[in-house]
Amino acid sequence: MDEVVKKIAALGLPGIILVMVMATTGLTGAAAITAALALLGGPAGMLGGIAVLGLTGLITDALAKVSLEDLITAIYCQRRQNEPHGKLLEEIESLLLFDGDMKDRLKMTVTDGCGCATVVSASTTDDAKEAIAILENVPGMTRAHHRDFKSSNPIMRLRDGTVVKTWKNLVGVDHVFLGDRNDRMIYGGFVGWIHSEGLQQALTRIRRDLT
Repeated sequence: MDEVVKKIAALGLPGIILVMVMATTGLTGAAAITAALALLGGPAGMLGGIAVLGLTGLITDALAKVSLEDLITAIYCQRRQNEPHGKLLEEIESLLLFDGDMKDRLKMTVTDGCGCATVVSASTTDDAKEAIAILENVPGMTRAHHRDFKSSNPIMRLRDGTVVKTWKNLVGVDHVFLGDRNDRMIYGGFVGWIHSEGLQQALTRIRRDLT
């Protein structure tokens, strides 16, 4: 999946348009490229070539495994590392293919890294980094989407002010999030039922060592 995301991200805006067209129309191959070009209004070179034609198959496989928003989020996570954030924010705002809520979530991805695997920056405190390391060692821990951060409830606050939040979805899957002093998500993950006890043990350790 990571390699697919990198290839799409390398295309920039045309890559985003191609993914959206394929997800919403069901088109593949050359038909998807033609439809994407019609939306872009640009020359064939923007999405031309055998390499891009082959990429459409990889996009189809990726969309069969993850949701459209998760794939788009992963692409912007990649692009935010190499492109000006202001440019990406303007791009997101201009795209009519995104609704308002999705635009807001993608903007958070660009500005704060929300929805990216683990958002550790120079400003991330040592306590928060240690808590993330503890959670990452829980068997079965999987990245959670930042859209669920707002549904979570605080259960403890670390010495540095980092808040630990948890949430259980409708099917009983346990989620855990870390937020900074400004209530911005810096980490999110979830585990399946068979690993819930491991998550609880990790939370107990975090409470004992870091609060």
